[in-house]
Amino acid sequence: MRRAIFWDFDGTLTTGEPSWRSCLMMALGPLAERYGVTEEKLRPFLKSGFPWHPDGDGSLVGEAFWGVLFHKFSAAFESFGVPKPESEAAARRVRDIVLDKSLYHVRPDAAAVLAVCAFKGYKNYILTNNFPEWESLFEGLGLRQFFSGIVNSGTVGACKPHERIFRIAERAANFPSLIWMVGDNPIADIGGAKNAGWHTAHITRPGAANSGAEVTVTSLSELLKFL
Repeated sequence: MRRAIFWDFDGTLTTGEPSWRSCLMMALGPLAERYGVTEEKLRPFLKSGFPWHPDGDGSLVGEAFWGVLFHKFSAAFESFGVPKPESEAAARRVRDIVLDKSLYHVRPDAAAVLAVCAFKGYKNYILTNNFPEWESLFEGLGLRQFFSGIVNSGTVGACKPHERIFRIAERAANFPSLIWMVGDNPIADIGGAKNAGWHTAHITRPGAANSGAEVTVTSLSELLKFL
């Protein structure tokens, strides 16, 4: 029986990854203090409009993806009074910042767990909502060797939790007879995978609300007793 595990990235294989808010603050640099911009004040501007949000265009890939986000980030900066040239320059710096691998922290047990899953006969795949160049970042984090393939919304033009990306993932894995989704997002990862008919494992903090996943764990290592 062919078996596959699709792993989310941010918050699942990593902890402490940069938020879009923190990336925007880094891109703005000293201008943030000058114009009174804080992460909390940026929050309302980033709650919608990304490709994976309900009001976003999930088909965006490549430069079209960044074109929408550059406009969004620049408009947010300008709303605080940052002049347009500086706002646009800062918005463009965000792209380089999210590609900085030093800002991402792989869970300490990730490599061992992925290796054990492969030993158990599973093929590992990534299924992530992310920016188009994400795979080049992933290559630098030391995990690529454990994966048979990657399905990234920023390159396939579909986002979790929509069914289309899960069907794309099934094709990428050559239609395994058993599929697990491991993720931290109750809607995008767990809800989307359940709707697609997959098995689901939710990695979350102790005491978090029940997501409806078949398995709930607080570390990757805990997963191994269920697989």
